[in-house]
Amino acid sequence: MTESEGQGVTAASAPPGSAEAGPAAPASGANPVKGQDSPVTPGPGEMRPEPEEIEPHVRVDGRKLESALLALRHPIVEVTLDLEAPGVDEARAERRKLLSQIDDYLLPRLRQSGAPVLVALVGSTGAGKSTLVNSLVGTQVSNTGTRRPTTNSPVLACHPNDARWFAENVFLPTLPRVRQQGLAMPGRDGLLVLAENEGMPEGVALLDTPDIDSVIQAHREFAHQFLDASDLWLFMTSASRYADAAVWELLQQARDRDAALAIVLSRVAPGSARQLSMHFDAMLQANGLADVRRFVIVETTITDGQLPPSVYGPVRQWLEDTVRDERRVAVLTQTMSGVLDTFRTRVPALAAEVETQLTLRSELESEVTSAYSAALAEFDEATRNGSLLRGEILARWQDFTGTGDLLKMLQVRRGGRPAGRQRRRRRPARATALKAAIRDELETLVTAVADRAAEDTVGKWQQHPAGAALLSNMAAGNLSEPDNEFAMAAGLDFIPSVKTRPVPDRPKGIADLARSLPDLATRSARTISAWQDHVMHLVQAENVTKRSVARVVSFDDESLALVLTIGMLGYGAGDVTVTEGTSAVPQQLLTTLFGAGPLRDLGARARLDLHGKISLLFDEERQRFAEIIDLAGAPDETSAPQLREAAIALEAAR
Repeated sequence: MTESEGQGVTAASAPPGSAEAGPAAPASGANPVKGQDSPVTPGPGEMRPEPEEIEPHVRVDGRKLESALLALRHPIVEVTLDLEAPGVDEARAERRKLLSQIDDYLLPRLRQSGAPVLVALVGSTGAGKSTLVNSLVGTQVSNTGTRRPTTNSPVLACHPNDARWFAENVFLPTLPRVRQQGLAMPGRDGLLVLAENEGMPEGVALLDTPDIDSVIQAHREFAHQFLDASDLWLFMTSASRYADAAVWELLQQARDRDAALAIVLSRVAPGSARQLSMHFDAMLQANGLADVRRFVIVETTITDGQLPPSVYGPVRQWLEDTVRDERRVAVLTQTMSGVLDTFRTRVPALAAEVETQLTLRSELESEVTSAYSAALAEFDEATRNGSLLRGEILARWQDFTGTGDLLKMLQVRRGGRPAGRQRRRRRPARATALKAAIRDELETLVTAVADRAAEDTVGKWQQHPAGAALLSNMAAGNLSEPDNEFAMAAGLDFIPSVKTRPVPDRPKGIADLARSLPDLATRSARTISAWQDHVMHLVQAENVTKRSVARVVSFDDESLALVLTIGMLGYGAGDVTVTEGTSAVPQQLLTTLFGAGPLRDLGARARLDLHGKISLLFDEERQRFAEIIDLAGAPDETSAPQLREAAIALEAAR
């Protein structure tokens, strides 16, 4: 069998990385998270010598570090990033990645510091990862073949004495697992297969992961998740794929987080091994990875699906060396420190995205507030400038004043003496019709301006990325508890801020949202009637009969309130009247009865009460927009500061 069906490892090796040395294992209760050895750069093809002296690593209190991580985990879980904006998808992925690294790697490693070193074997499609795993174990534990992708479930190979560390849901707690029996027993996608074999060195576990460039997205996602949960990366690529963008993207990630790393270059033709190795070395150096330990795998014959011992031997020796106390601590130190170092910029970046979400929410809410504030201002102006003194109201007012009903409401005192107890007079039908006309016109005005506010809000939302997404989701019936999906994906049982959020009665579509609520006419009718009653009570409280004019005339309070209302509808229009004499009559009469100053005060109080009542109606109208925003989710205003404070506390705990 040739390398086209499998591959082997030659003895040619590049320099080992700085993770090869470290201090003795930490004492109980302490975990190394800082410091690393200074790398020694050898010449091409040389092995880096072991350092003569090992610098002591800084020790920290593992319990304090665990507490700080848990304190950081809480705001990461609580924040929501559900309003659409440029870059929000990347922020959501980063939030999941942060949580995954805390749950899958940092916390388990702190709590189980004695667990075996976990080596993730990751790489390109067809690089021969499974063949290398089987060779290192000494038996087939991972499927191999020409069909790509081969690995549909990750296989974790370890010594039987180490299986207990991985059988429980400490490592990758959200991932279901099964023990392998007999030959390779691949499971369904997303199932971790535990392969126990005495051929594996004790104290180290090898995880065969899906391909980073797999055509199946779930495989690529699994590969990155396993890397985040591993202590040491063993990256494997082939001579035909080592220049691919996916390869260097992952290697740059390893460099940026200072992960403990080794590289295997496979499927190298013997005749071109030196030239290709030199080119690969140059690329590594150009990308800041010159000191990474490297193994070269040349095309070779395999037997029973395994590489010759002389080929995989250097890799096997490297794994066994990893178990040594000093190197083990160095590996854990480098990888944990590398992950935590990235939190210094990643957590503040997440906090900035949270602030962006708050800004988006504020913008959407501002559009709603602006539209309904404009509607209220339009209502106020229409009830002030005399524009309502047309149509039905004007006709009823002219009937009321032109037929003498207004004069009949005046009673002249006999002898100029005040009357005794007033005899209750029946209000003319024309006065009742006028009051109803005023109420109907005000109700119509309320509905009209509320419809325009709703339409204006929807129009502005459609021009806003976050608003357009909300409307689109609402139209598609996809408004839901967004963070529940995140909670399930993260293996969480609860997100309090989400579970307690009420689910409103949602509009059936955008067209419904762009007009006022169906019951607005009923609510506004009650509101206007209540306001008319309030105006009458104001007139009664003013008690005109105590004034000197009452020695000559008396006036019915309810009818006087009606005249006051007509005067208010023309108030602010100055001397301009809709029809000559229309506003002059009530203004002159009211001024005579109340006086100019008290009349202005009375009108101001009546107008303020109307303004407040209509404002409450509009608050009810715009509440449905607020509920849509709430349902989409937005972080609390304290979320960003909490993230930053937790990141500072984590750094202090290190």
